[in-house]
Amino acid sequence: MSSATDRWIWITDPDSDRYATLRLIDWWDQQRLAQARVMVVGAGALGNEVLKNLALLGVGHLFIVDFDRVEASNLSRSVLFRSEDAGRPKAEVAAERVQEINPDVAVIPFHGDVTRDLGLGVYRRMDVVIGCLDSREARMAVNRACWRVGRPWVDGALDVLDGLVRVFIPPDSACYECTMSEQDYALVNLRYSCPPGFALPAGRQPTTPTAASIVAAMQVQEAVKLLHGLQVPAGRGIYYSGQTMRLLTVTYPRREDCPAHHTYDRIVELPCSVDDLTAGEFLRMARDHLGSEGVLILDREIVTRFYCPSCEREEAVYRPYERVVPDQVPCPRCGTLRLFDTAVSLTGDGDYAGVLLRQMGIPPLHILPVRSPGGWGYFELAGDESRVLNDRRRVLPE
Repeated sequence: MSSATDRWIWITDPDSDRYATLRLIDWWDQQRLAQARVMVVGAGALGNEVLKNLALLGVGHLFIVDFDRVEASNLSRSVLFRSEDAGRPKAEVAAERVQEINPDVAVIPFHGDVTRDLGLGVYRRMDVVIGCLDSREARMAVNRACWRVGRPWVDGALDVLDGLVRVFIPPDSACYECTMSEQDYALVNLRYSCPPGFALPAGRQPTTPTAASIVAAMQVQEAVKLLHGLQVPAGRGIYYSGQTMRLLTVTYPRREDCPAHHTYDRIVELPCSVDDLTAGEFLRMARDHLGSEGVLILDREIVTRFYCPSCEREEAVYRPYERVVPDQVPCPRCGTLRLFDTAVSLTGDGDYAGVLLRQMGIPPLHILPVRSPGGWGYFELAGDESRVLNDRRRVLPE
């Protein structure tokens, strides 16, 4: 027989407590939601609806990521944007409107590209990540980041009247890359194999605000269940057909050879920032922790040096490939296309020892893997935390 104290009944005043009705749900924990940290990647039509729902539910800390700006065509599908917002970063506008909906919510907007500008330490400090993305490359970036730091994420996708919601929970469920085919990988690789100056045609998937609201509602519902510790089927998807009003559940097999299934363990926090730490200094600190020399493994290729075959001029670069090629390939002296060297790993020796990590494209609050004879070490640049994750109760202009 259960005692009277097994379950508390909270009696609140609906005139003064905005969450009074939600508290009537027997398993609902509003305090848990108030303390939760949720990252929403993508602030378009789907992201708008996700953010609106999270704000209404009182999820206390939101981190919004988007690299795009508001334009007129967004207004027919995005509840948080207004015509006067044209040209402003979507993340900043969405953050302002979330605060208007619910001032209880602390919001941090991040205007940047999730594939290269967001450090792994941000993911590590989140409870759940919700993806509202429209590209394979962005989904792969979010998926690998979540797997490396062991954070669940809820993926959403739209296609006119249809939609798809998938939940991935590391380390045991299938992940996003487990669902990818050889053709999917080929399309992603095509982007990186194109010669300098070549650009793939860009396109947009048409959708409706009604489809976005349906898919976003399912995403947030799964996220709320995760935050409450309720059972959530992982490695599965729900496909919604707006044409037939049918729901189809899909289960994805887990690929044991999936390249995304790599988790960073025993992360060491360094009180350093990408803006004041050089590659040489970082490797010396890593060596002190590991007890041996190590090799820094980079997330992406960097250009180390340009060489002009005509005027025989060399230039040290040490910047990300995508930021210098093709714009800086022509020799500034004679116009000849220069040759260049690249690298994806760095040791303790070389003229790059004095190059700042920021210059190499390493984002703030990132976690850097170092391979040594004794195994792997993972080092977080925790000195960036205060400026990247500086929770603000207000993001509205003064």
